[in-house]
Amino acid sequence: MIKKLIIALPLVSAMMFSGCATLFGGGGKQTISIKSDKALSGTIGYLSDDNKTIINKQAFSTPATVTVIRENKDLIIESNNGEFKPVTVKKQTNPWFWGDVIATSLLSTTVDAITGAMWKYDENVTIPTK
Repeated sequence: MIKKLIIALPLVSAMMFSGCATLFGGGGKQTISIKSDKALSGTIGYLSDDNKTIINKQAFSTPATVTVIRENKDLIIESNNGEFKPVTVKKQTNPWFWGDVIATSLLSTTVDAITGAMWKYDENVTIPTK
């Protein structure tokens, strides 16, 4: 009985202090695949709070796979040299987050909100060219 308790206690604790989206929905980071019909280069980042500049930029050349931090902000993909119009990747609620809501767990919803795991982006983005 004690051995089962020793094994079960850490598992139950981990689940109690983590949200569904954090555990099962990919956590606070996400990998996004960026494609286009020709080779392009650009940056991906978040629109600043004043909606004027792009922050936390990462450079890429298509085809590319980038890892972004999930935030309560849309992603903006920009061209380095005007090869394409800016593309917005909208944030969406991670379906795993609703597990926290259904479980009525304030702690889990808070963990998912703080880590950014409650948000997700499209996993595949295709950049239209002119």
